[in-house]
Amino acid sequence: MRTVSMSIKIALAAVAIGGVGAVLTAQQSQASRRAERGRYLVNAIGCSDCHSPKIDAQGTPDTSRLLSGRPATTPPPVQGSEIRASLDLTAWSGPWGNSYAANLTPDKETGLGGRYTEDSFVKTIRSGKKPEGEQLSPPMPWPMYRNLTDEDLKSVFAYLQTLKPIKNFVRASAVATH
Repeated sequence: MRTVSMSIKIALAAVAIGGVGAVLTAQQSQASRRAERGRYLVNAIGCSDCHSPKIDAQGTPDTSRLLSGRPATTPPPVQGSEIRASLDLTAWSGPWGNSYAANLTPDKETGLGGRYTEDSFVKTIRSGKKPEGEQLSPPMPWPMYRNLTDEDLKSVFAYLQTLKPIKNFVRASAVATH
């Protein structure tokens, strides 16, 4: 009788562990689907156009520095009343001042990893204000992106968290003083 009781306990434990494993697999699968949806959205809405350094004059993103923002070696365009961009499209100038494409990788010191949670990322895109209160500068089309669903914005954030963290400090935008 005692061995039957022990066998039942072992069987129940195995079922419980299997159930936990199934739940974890389902959660991982959902996270994977969310990140894949985010990858699709990031590519469809053109985040690399401004947030990735380029490797050639045709604007091919440097996949080794994908979405890492403006490199320190990219000079800002000459500021004036006209809208101007650096050759790699990671720095912009216009009546608002200079703006620089942010590092969207999960680097904890220089990217999204240290400043943003999923909630603060969604709030930033909805409001146009970074967690510390700084306004998102043109040409960042946040007024258009804020119309994405919460699930889409969470998917974008999930994908960005899967990127290779790249240490690349991007200075804050400079507001025009004229």
